[in-house]
Amino acid sequence: MAQNPGNIWIAGLSSAGKSTLARLLVNRLEERGYPCMLLDGDEVRSVFPERLGYDPESRRRQTGRVMALAKLIARQGILPIVAIIHPFEEDRRRCREELENYVEVYLRCPIEECRRRDTKSVYAEGADAHNVVGVDIPYETPTNPTVVFDSGTHSPGEMLEELWEVVQERILPRYPLRIVKTGV
Repeated sequence: MAQNPGNIWIAGLSSAGKSTLARLLVNRLEERGYPCMLLDGDEVRSVFPERLGYDPESRRRQTGRVMALAKLIARQGILPIVAIIHPFEEDRRRCREELENYVEVYLRCPIEECRRRDTKSVYAEGADAHNVVGVDIPYETPTNPTVVFDSGTHSPGEMLEELWEVVQERILPRYPLRIVKTGV
């Protein structure tokens, strides 16, 4: 079995920029030959036959699913990069305890900015605001993240460069696999 490179979880409110930052990081790693896999919360939710809701208990179960996938992927020597709202400190504590070399990235973003960026109509006026994290489900501010970015004032590129420093220090030295591209 390959050495586990670790786990990177990018957390924050809907429309805080999690998927954008995660995709930038995936591209950076892949360009350099490091195998990784993006686990986007919305995409993971859609692949399971049992559809979970958005209430707090369903969100906790979703985190458990993502943790199980992340563990499996990491054991194969592939870095899981998770983009998920991840609103509960108890779930983040479990990740710190159960996931090897867990890097927690918190994207702090004012709800007003998230509403402005909202492309999924999560925060839309007149929309059903039931079970929306940041509206009627509190987002518990992380107590011990590895990195905190204010995504309301920092560009995705700026956040990527700072996160890349953490990746170089914490993740790359542990990477068991590297794909070397040769000319065809």
